[in-house]
Amino acid sequence: MKKPSITMTQRQSRAANLLLISMVAIIALLPETSMAATTGTDFQALYDFIYNAATGYLGRAIALVGGLIGLAFGAINGKIILALSGILLAVFGVLGPTIINTIFASAVI
Repeated sequence: MKKPSITMTQRQSRAANLLLISMVAIIALLPETSMAATTGTDFQALYDFIYNAATGYLGRAIALVGGLIGLAFGAINGKIILALSGILLAVFGVLGPTIINTIFASAVI
């Protein structure tokens, strides 16, 4: 006996069903993840360590080195985009953790 082949519309239907099931599962989990942003102390020590490292001397050093590498690659290749990406990396490295912390602290999910 020959096995029937799956047509494209059947594949699309299966993909749509899988997408629908995935979206329902994600929506079902959203209330718990929104509460995880403000409650519980399981990851508070990890969060404090990463935030302090990113906003302290380590974060500034990484931002400075990234900015200098971007500027160096831009100067070597003669492309302003690479130099601007280095400057953008440095600015985001310094300001990014504070901006992200403010967004998550003030977001109503």
